[in-house]
Amino acid sequence: MAEQDTNQSAANRLSVTEALDGLFDPRTIAVVGASRTKGKLGQAVLALLKSNGYGGKIIPVNPSGGEIEGLKAARTLEEIEEPIDVVILATPVSVALDALEVCTRLDVKVVVGVTSGFSEAGEDGHENEARLRRIMQDAPFRLVGPNCEGVVRPASDLQLTFSPMFNGLRPGPVAMISQSGALAGLMALRLGDRGVGINAIVSSGNETDLTAADLLDYLGNDPQTRVVLCYVEELRDGRRFAEAAQRLTKAGKHVVAVKGGRSRAGSRAVQSHTGAMAGDDRVISAVFRETGVIRARESVAAVDAVTALAAGRRPAGNRVGIISVTGGLGVEMTDLAESAGFEVPVLAEATQTALSRYVPFYGSVSNPVDLTGVVLTNPTYVGRCLEAVAADPGVDIAIAIITFVPDQQFIEALAEAYETTDKPVLIIWTGAARSDASGDSLRDRAVPVYDSPARAASGLSALMAMKGEVA
Repeated sequence: MAEQDTNQSAANRLSVTEALDGLFDPRTIAVVGASRTKGKLGQAVLALLKSNGYGGKIIPVNPSGGEIEGLKAARTLEEIEEPIDVVILATPVSVALDALEVCTRLDVKVVVGVTSGFSEAGEDGHENEARLRRIMQDAPFRLVGPNCEGVVRPASDLQLTFSPMFNGLRPGPVAMISQSGALAGLMALRLGDRGVGINAIVSSGNETDLTAADLLDYLGNDPQTRVVLCYVEELRDGRRFAEAAQRLTKAGKHVVAVKGGRSRAGSRAVQSHTGAMAGDDRVISAVFRETGVIRARESVAAVDAVTALAAGRRPAGNRVGIISVTGGLGVEMTDLAESAGFEVPVLAEATQTALSRYVPFYGSVSNPVDLTGVVLTNPTYVGRCLEAVAADPGVDIAIAIITFVPDQQFIEALAEAYETTDKPVLIIWTGAARSDASGDSLRDRAVPVYDSPARAASGLSALMAMKGEVA
């Protein structure tokens, strides 16, 4: 992993790699602001660390000492005699700054600043921001944030955050970097609902020290990472971000980015959110195009793109085969695919012959394939038809569209058909909320599932996105 560190001003400052190694697999975490009072940030951080099974040492820090959540509390950071991998600050800003100064004299690798009240607070935060920057000039440790929501790594049972939005995530190939904690939570929750696993999530906040570029370089080079999903409001180190993104895309990995502050009003909003200057959106679009970053217009489209990419299947071309239980949805998906530059070719004669065993004469076996409602009484037919279309030598990507599902066998047939091919397969299930069937078989396999053709189109575009095109 890269050792370059453009923020390094202190000769003894930890490298990005050393610091992030400690952050993502910490042995000791000190929670400054740990509280016995429900509703306080420090109490929430401590409770989530414990309830999610983190196995390292947790040291609550509270002036009253005693025990908190069954753990012996230190009255101050100075009372902790051992090295500390991570200190999380969940206190009012003045207390957080005092603790940050104490950290400069201790053996600390990383500080995670949940505390707000800095550059994002405008004039009210000006003095706090100035003091923060003075402290960081000589700090040996690295800082995530401030004004962030924390860090999550499911493989380490690490939930270093106050938000329960990240509960229950499974380990997997997606790393997430987001200046907005709430957007990180939204995207993680939706990916988790689809069975997409998470390698790590960093809510980077104001990025006073560690930037999206640092995190992209580190997380992208992790062998477990296949896709990096970013929400950024400003590229604080744009050149390094571009270089890191280009290295990753050349290595066959994917970077999906949502850039906040595209509009004039949005640009004003990000200044009060993370204190960022949004920058020229045209320049950023050009950078993304040149480096192979897939740009999504907003967070939902980004989730749809990542869902398709996380499956790890690469299409050989842009030819799409579509099967649908209803003609209208098949036509809509065809229009969306062709509008995005894909082909929906007529299927091979052998494929049409195979499909004719299951599709009634009043259906269609050309492409899109109209299975008609007859499949609702023959649950295995849909799987066999998907297998036939995916096996067609003229098809690179297969799409199956279903609506209301009256039988669990229907879903099992699709899940089994997915495993018979190494081509990308997207499932559109418009009636999941009204169906008695469970989608667990699809989630367990991380099959890309969407609730409409429009959302599947974002995933489809991501599979074949040209450099920087909007998903």
